[in-house]
Amino acid sequence: MKPSRFSHSCADAIAIALLALVTSAVGADATPYQTRAGADDVQRVVIVGGSYFFRPDHIVVQAGRSLEITVRVEPGVIPHRFVLESTDGKVLADVPLGKKAKTLRFALPAGDYLFHCPNRLLLFKSHRERGMAGVLEVQE
Repeated sequence: MKPSRFSHSCADAIAIALLALVTSAVGADATPYQTRAGADDVQRVVIVGGSYFFRPDHIVVQAGRSLEITVRVEPGVIPHRFVLESTDGKVLADVPLGKKAKTLRFALPAGDYLFHCPNRLLLFKSHRERGMAGVLEVQE
């Protein structure tokens, strides 16, 4: 039996609808985390690391204000680090993540700062290559 043109049209429509649904779901998670300054004019954010992720992985802060980043790791056996690099690649922080949260303080000029975990096991991709990275966007 030969499929009709109608069945192909329906299948195409269903595929397009599913693609739109998946795309909208992915886009919802892609919204950057916006910090707000507290009464003391300090912006604060908590970054949690885990099995090849940082959450949030895109953070927006304002230049000209103090920033406190608290980093911690979810329970697990794989060791991770939090490395923050300046816009020119200079390392601003390199902190091993442990059970106890660590707080880092910065006053950063505008720009995009990369954070990632550089750890890797021999012959495997680094944690950064596996998706454990993010951007700290400092806006004017």
